[in-house]
Amino acid sequence: MDMPRDFIGYGDRRPKFEWPNGARLAVNIVVNYEEGSERNVLDGDAEIERASESPYPVEPGGREFTLESFFEFGSRVGIWRLIELFDQYQIPPTIFACALAVERNPSVAKAFVERKYDLVGHGYRWISHFGLSEEQERDQIRKAVESIQRTTGRRLVGWFTRPPQTLATRHILAEEGFLFDSGAVNDEIPYFQEVESKPFLIVPYTLDVNDIRFWKGQMFTACDFEEYCRDAFDVLYRESARAPRMLSVGLHPRVIGRPGRILGLERLLARIQDCRDVWLATRTEIARFWLEQFAPPNTWNWHR
Repeated sequence: MDMPRDFIGYGDRRPKFEWPNGARLAVNIVVNYEEGSERNVLDGDAEIERASESPYPVEPGGREFTLESFFEFGSRVGIWRLIELFDQYQIPPTIFACALAVERNPSVAKAFVERKYDLVGHGYRWISHFGLSEEQERDQIRKAVESIQRTTGRRLVGWFTRPPQTLATRHILAEEGFLFDSGAVNDEIPYFQEVESKPFLIVPYTLDVNDIRFWKGQMFTACDFEEYCRDAFDVLYRESARAPRMLSVGLHPRVIGRPGRILGLERLLARIQDCRDVWLATRTEIARFWLEQFAPPNTWNWHR
């Protein structure tokens, strides 16, 4: 099993194409719905989740109630604030869905289904698969697929493991019938990678145009988020006059859903909708478009 590095990519030979309806720039809004699937001693974990906005020490094996509250805010308040904003701007988001989080909030699951949100697998729980055996990782991926199918009636076709993924991840995804993986930040349009001697589609994601930077101390105000995201959008929109581009925007309900931050996202969405020739697309729509246009005959799990 191999996963060689590629330092060249498309280079100066980017494919010539147009997004649907002649759009120049595809924009994908991603909501990472993880609340309730993070590490917690109540779920049998030996230690608590380490990713927090304001970490506080606890005794080994103890609960950190402020941390729990941060995550609960996302599922109780933040996700609904985002849903209302998406309704207002008629945005079709992609949900990076942790299956257990969706299980634990039936009203949120219902809202996702009723609005036909795009669902991409993000693990059964919000834990990295790093350190798992291939058998253990496959079991986690299958559990996520089965859970989302029960909860929403949807069969997952896309995936994004909490980083870092393993050497086996794409091999497992290909064998389990997935169309694409988003565990990469190395390009701005989709591409194919060889997995077991057959092409497998990669739809890259972003960790810089992403609200998690608030929790990493790299952003503080709504204006910080808006300015960075708008700059990314403006550069890609300008470049897309020469060749089509794609922009991903990563969101978390417990982060951007705070009232002091949400205006940055709202102003970004207004800016995007002011521009012509922009395709507000789901990740699965982008993947299917790319497969239809560029898939080699032996691409994993794709038949014309």
